[in-house]
Amino acid sequence: MFRTASLAAALAISAFFVTPATAQNAQSTEQSVQWAEYRVVYENNPARLASGQPGGVSVRTVNGTEVLTVTRTTAMLNGVDFSEGVIEFDLALDDKRGFGGLLWHANGIDSEYFYLRQHKSGLPDAGQYTPIRHGLTSWQIYSDRNGIAPFAFTHEGWNRFKMVVEGDRADIYLNGSQQPVLHIPDLAADQGSGAIGFRAAGPNGEIRIANLIVRPLAEGEQIVGQSAADRQAPEGTIMRWSVSERFAETDVAGQLELPDELGSLQQLGTVEAEPFGIADISRLAGPDEALDTVLVSGKITAEKAKQVRLQFGYSDRVRLFLNGELIFDGSAGFRSRDFFFLGTIGFEDAVVLNLREGENTLTAAVSETFGGWGFAGAIADRTGLKIEP
Repeated sequence: MFRTASLAAALAISAFFVTPATAQNAQSTEQSVQWAEYRVVYENNPARLASGQPGGVSVRTVNGTEVLTVTRTTAMLNGVDFSEGVIEFDLALDDKRGFGGLLWHANGIDSEYFYLRQHKSGLPDAGQYTPIRHGLTSWQIYSDRNGIAPFAFTHEGWNRFKMVVEGDRADIYLNGSQQPVLHIPDLAADQGSGAIGFRAAGPNGEIRIANLIVRPLAEGEQIVGQSAADRQAPEGTIMRWSVSERFAETDVAGQLELPDELGSLQQLGTVEAEPFGIADISRLAGPDEALDTVLVSGKITAEKAKQVRLQFGYSDRVRLFLNGELIFDGSAGFRSRDFFFLGTIGFEDAVVLNLREGENTLTAAVSETFGGWGFAGAIADRTGLKIEP
C-alpha cells in the first residue's frame, strides 16, 4: 500500500503536479493520499558524467499545470513511503539518445527502476526494468522479456504512464494499453517499500513529468501480466558462489596464475544465482573506481580425474582460473567489441576443465565498469562431482 511516516509528511509531498480536476478524481478512502505543496530533493547522478554536462531539476508551469524537468540527474520525492498501489503520471521526452524513468522502493542507493530508452520507441528494448543495488544499475543481467519490452511512445506530446505494484510484482502500461506492456514477475531489489523518484541519464537524458498520482489499489485492481519464459538456466547451472571482498583489477591483470596475495582476501559472502542462472554480484557489493574486481569461486570435488565442459558468461571482464592457473581471459563490457555490443550476460562461452582427483578450485576474477556485475557457470556432466561455494 501507499504509506507515509505521518500525516504532516503526507501533506508535504504525497503527490505533486496534479491539476485540481485530476486530484478530485484521485480521492480514495486512504487518508494518506493528499494533494498539497511539493518538495523535490535531488542529487547528481554519476551516470550523467559521461555527457560532460551538469544535470539539474526545474519546475515550471505550462498551461496551468506544473511540470518537473529532470536532466541527467535524479529527483526524489521527499517523505513518501510506497509499497504497493498505483503510480501514474504524464511523461514527455525527446528522441535524442537518453534514458529516463521511475524509481520506486528506493532506500538509500538501492531501488527498483524502470526506464525508457528515449531514442528507441517501438524497438524490442525500448523500455527496461532493472534493480539497483549498491548504486549499480544491472540492466545487462535483467535483459529477457521479463525485463525489456517494445514500448511505443510519442516524442511530440505527453505519454500517460501507469504502473500497478502488488506484492513483489508489477505491471507497466503506457498510453492507455489494455494489457501491460511489461510484466515484472519479481521486483529483484527486494526492498518491499521505499521512496519514489525520477532519474534521467545519458548524454541527452531529460524527462518531463506532470499530473502525478500515487494511490492505493482500487477494488478489483490487481496484477494481470504473466511471466515470460524465454530464458532458462541451462542444465547443471551452479546456483551458489563464494564472493571475495573487492580489490583493484590491476592486481590480476596480465597474470598467468592467480596471485598468492589474493588468497588472503576476506569473503563478502555467498551469492545465490537468479532463477535464470546468473549470479548478480551487486547483491553483495557495488564497484568503485579503485575496487572494481572480486573473486567468484566454487569448489569442485571429483571422484577421479576427468574433463568437463564449463559453459559460462560474465560482465564486464573476467580472468578464469582452475587451481590457480589461468584458463580464460575475456572482455564483454558495453561496446567492448563493437559499437552495437551491449554486454548482456548469457551462457555464451565454454572452456574445458581438466579436473584432478579430489578438490579443485574454480575462480573467476570478475571486473565491473557499469551495467551489471555478474557471473554464470554451468557443468552439465555432474557424474562423480560435488560442487559447492
